[in-house]
Amino acid sequence: MVDIQKVSILGKESIHCGFHLVPHIVQTVLRTLPSSAYVLVTDTNVASLYLAAFTGEFNTALTNSGSRFLSYAVSPGESVKSREGKAEIEDFLLANACTRDTVILAVGGGVIGDLVGFVAATLSVSRIFANYMRLLTNGQYARC
Repeated sequence: MVDIQKVSILGKESIHCGFHLVPHIVQTVLRTLPSSAYVLVTDTNVASLYLAAFTGEFNTALTNSGSRFLSYAVSPGESVKSREGKAEIEDFLLANACTRDTVILAVGGGVIGDLVGFVAATLSVSRIFANYMRLLTNGQYARC
């Protein structure tokens, strides 16, 4: 069982914090944002830690649903926040026939959140669900 702490912002519990949240995130995304495609964008450092878990959860949950799960990992660091980095993600989305109902998940920190938000806005992808990140606080990990 996952122990989840919810933080209310402007009267809505929009931040969920806890440990081992991947199943919770996947089920929440699928329950609240029906789509033909779910795309997780992260960097290669975060991908090595979480991509397999997200892929397994999404693929299991989407079996026989008609929806699909895709993922894309970029190089880590501020340098990816560039015209080339944006084009790289856009080209991936377009090559995979992602449409306006595509849900994009930004998994990482500020660089990924900024980059994915900009890509989604310029491609008119209407929904971004989560910026799932790790924070180190007092020697302990908190995942939000």
